[in-house]
Amino acid sequence: MILRFTNTAILALITFLTLSGLFGLVFSLEGWAFELHRWAGWALVALVPWKGMISARSLRRGLSPTFNRSVGIAASLLLTLLIVIVGGMGLFWMLRFGPELLSLFGLRDTLISWHWMLGLVLLPLFALHSWRNWPRPKRQDFISRRGFLWTAGIAGVAAVGWWGAEVLAQARALAPRRWTGSREEGSFSGNDFPVTAMVRDGAERIDLPSWSLEVSGRGADSVRFTYDELLTMKSTTVTATLDCTVGWFTTQEWSGIALKDLFQLAGQERSPTLVRLQAAEGYFHVYGAGELDEILLATHVGGQTLEHRHGYPVRAVVPSRRGWFWVKWLAKVEVMG
Repeated sequence: MILRFTNTAILALITFLTLSGLFGLVFSLEGWAFELHRWAGWALVALVPWKGMISARSLRRGLSPTFNRSVGIAASLLLTLLIVIVGGMGLFWMLRFGPELLSLFGLRDTLISWHWMLGLVLLPLFALHSWRNWPRPKRQDFISRRGFLWTAGIAGVAAVGWWGAEVLAQARALAPRRWTGSREEGSFSGNDFPVTAMVRDGAERIDLPSWSLEVSGRGADSVRFTYDELLTMKSTTVTATLDCTVGWFTTQEWSGIALKDLFQLAGQERSPTLVRLQAAEGYFHVYGAGELDEILLATHVGGQTLEHRHGYPVRAVVPSRRGWFWVKWLAKVEVMG
């Protein structure tokens, strides 16, 4: 029973950690989702002693001459190592060992970036392991008195770990931390904040005389606006937080044209339900009806004209999304529905 309970609980927790982690990579405003992700991580730690005993019992039987068993054990050990590394990276980041612990192996990405990137890498291994070693859970494993006590114990240990880590993290505070785990950098500083960028993003500077912002789609004629025309439109200013998945956030005053106002000027007769924003270099994201009213096409930050590294001449500001949804160097707005 303890074997089935432990393996089923680990499977459920890693599945939840995956789903909540993916949610956190996309959205930034639901603090409860991040706290549940941390709690589930501590629940997984609470299961380590039991899983360790189960694994030790299996390893004592040896590799066996059977190729299938040998490969299975090797894959399981690799999976275990990756889970420990991924969990350790998340814990070290939360406990604030350095303002950006560390630019791993000389790369610019912070430890929290490697936490989620390696987390995605281990998913195929975990799926294969789960398929080969399905725990065959039984209902009584969880609804029996013993099962209930085990579950309550794990939840209690997880709660203590979550609370203790929060207290220690705050004691080691080097900069204000958001619920996403990101640390504050350069808030209300105009262009003086870190850069969100993919590989080779912004390698070519915008030639402003030949640049225009195209609005197209849903049967309407394509309309183009020059930079000077955008500057004459009604300006909207919002205070919004750019939260980057590499572990920092910055709050700024952004000014520009509200996307809904741009649609009216472009002659869109009814409100769109699906829109794609595309950069001059081809990078794009698609947004649904629930977030279109919040999107700002920013030309200025903190009263300053956007610098090239921050998306000049126009970048998207999408307050409910993580930084990689804030498309820079905008060239096209396409109504898809």
